[in-house]
Amino acid sequence: MPEDGPIEVNMRAAEGAELGPRGEKAMQVVGDFLTAMGFGMDVTVSETDQNVRVDLQSGVYHDAFAANDLEVLDAFEHLVDKVVNASGDDRKKIVIDSMGIKAKADVDLGESAHHLAERAIEEGRTFKLGPLDPRSRRIVHLTLKEVDGVVTKSEGEGVFRRVCIIPRDADGASHDDSGDDQDDRD
Repeated sequence: MPEDGPIEVNMRAAEGAELGPRGEKAMQVVGDFLTAMGFGMDVTVSETDQNVRVDLQSGVYHDAFAANDLEVLDAFEHLVDKVVNASGDDRKKIVIDSMGIKAKADVDLGESAHHLAERAIEEGRTFKLGPLDPRSRRIVHLTLKEVDGVVTKSEGEGVFRRVCIIPRDADGASHDDSGDDQDDRD
């Protein structure tokens, strides 16, 4: 952890963005947490109907957020989500990214899913991804939703839940061993 990093937190709404109550609350909560932690950085907040996005320009603190395969960033996101959505009314998903690392990971996951879908079609066999968190499973399902020639299905329980990429025959039937060709969108 850098001992001489900046300590001033600069919060702002994204250019052209109008923040509602959840966006304003997220801006306040993130600012308070970062100030208490002594992590100075620029932070941009935007809001849609579905979520509130917080982009951290974390600079020297980026490695701390990216530690342990983004577990620290995910934990920070979870904590902010619990505080912002404590009342439960008009709940919005909180998405926190540090220097675009989650956005890049999402693109990489989508590209990998496309590559495996192509292989599933070419080889006529099912590919099972390793265990994925719900957000990652959703990205794979949505990425491959419009790909002709494959269906996706989740299997397993809890932290062992994974996505199967299953090729279809020309007549639309899947090559899945279970006989269930239902798309299971997490």
